[in-house]
Amino acid sequence: MEEKKANLKKYIILITYTLVGLWVVLNLNTVGNIANCIIKVIFPFILGGSIAFILNIPMSFFEKKMSKIKSKKILRTISIIFAIVVIVLVIALVITLIVPRLIEVISLLIENMPYYAEKINHILEEIDTDILDMKNLNINVENMKEQIINQIPNLLNFSISIVTNTISGISNIFIAIIFAIYILIDKERLNTQIKKILKIYIEKKKADRIINIGKEANHVFRKFFTVQCLEATILGMLCIIVMLILRIPYAIPIGVLIGVTALIPVVGAFIGIIVGAILIVSVNPLKVVTFIISVIIIQQIEGNVIYPKVVGNSVGLPGILVLVAVTIGGSIGGILGMLLGVPIATTIYNLLKEKIKKVEGGNKNVNNK
Repeated sequence: MEEKKANLKKYIILITYTLVGLWVVLNLNTVGNIANCIIKVIFPFILGGSIAFILNIPMSFFEKKMSKIKSKKILRTISIIFAIVVIVLVIALVITLIVPRLIEVISLLIENMPYYAEKINHILEEIDTDILDMKNLNINVENMKEQIINQIPNLLNFSISIVTNTISGISNIFIAIIFAIYILIDKERLNTQIKKILKIYIEKKKADRIINIGKEANHVFRKFFTVQCLEATILGMLCIIVMLILRIPYAIPIGVLIGVTALIPVVGAFIGIIVGAILIVSVNPLKVVTFIISVIIIQQIEGNVIYPKVVGNSVGLPGILVLVAVTIGGSIGGILGMLLGVPIATTIYNLLKEKIKKVEGGNKNVNNK
């Protein structure tokens, strides 16, 4: 009788899952819209959790250094303030060094557009007119101005959209920061409460499994971000030193930019190289080749010599899986997906390795018997 009830329960669950899956497949647009609405609502809290995780790393460092302070509340408050100040100072430094240079280069390019158009026209005039129709290829600055004027209404709509999105983004960031501070202030009690809730509503084995997954993910993410920050700092400093020695323009801002973009695995440093090349070409085009070759050499030395000795094998994910994780993460979540893809993949990889070891250990015990 009990067996029949168990089988009936399994069939009911299977049929329910099948019907739900079929409904999802037949109503993908509806499901997508619902998912987008849910994500918009909870996004500030997801962002807040991410900010809390990042701030927790310097906060824990300051707590260890100021452990002589007896009051836990005062220690936690001071540590949070110091952590926020450090992060804000780093962001302000990056913006101060890079953004003015980019604005300068963009302004220079816009200012010289008529000159570039004239040069292109001159080159086209020297090409055989039998091969190319000069009337079609000739660049007319006046026509370009007319086209720009015609696009003004679209630009206004685009500007309004940017302002609206900016206001929404600022409000989300504000909510996220407040939420992150609440998490950090009471993180130990929150951790205990989550464990209790899991053990109340889920079977003990499953609850323990979820807790172990959370611990593994926390360990991997902390190690990954710490390692990436250290590696990015080393790479950025090396680029600045070499560029100063070779007298390459914008050495400090480009070095900082390469260090920041290097936080993104695999493709990050290349983004820094491209932007750096654009900055240099506006001042001294001949130095671009020197810059690219020197940065590639620095990357090879840092990645193959310095990185293994300083930070070891990082999170221990094979190179091919790093590439897969970055590619999939980028396609799903852009730059943020690239950044989070590696630690997520590493967590899954480590859990699978642990599972395989247990299965192999169990098989060995059975064989020995």
